[in-house]
Amino acid sequence: MVVFSSGFLVSVRRRAIRGRVWFRVLDGAERAILTLAPRCVEVVRSPMLVDAVAKILVKVAEALRTPLARFRSQVARPLAEKISLIAQEWGNLAAEAWVRDKGFIQYLAVCRFNDISVFK
Repeated sequence: MVVFSSGFLVSVRRRAIRGRVWFRVLDGAERAILTLAPRCVEVVRSPMLVDAVAKILVKVAEALRTPLARFRSQVARPLAEKISLIAQEWGNLAAEAWVRDKGFIQYLAVCRFNDISVFK
């Protein structure tokens, strides 16, 4: 079972507020849970509360991701998989590692992110 400490929850709350996602992404109940949980207990142990906090943390983490990071996981990684499969079919055995190569995925993301379809 995952255990969340009060210090960790306070740091997540601080990052959400500073990242301007506190009011934009979370509703009142979720904000109350992240505010009151660290004040009431040192370590969250209740399975129901751990589940609720985990869902909230996933929402905050996704909202704090940069647009390029979202683009990298949604567009560039599948593109790297396709390119890798094509290269492997052509006989390039080293292409299997391209799927896990963060530099290659970042390169594809930046190229596609900056590709403006209006000028085509």
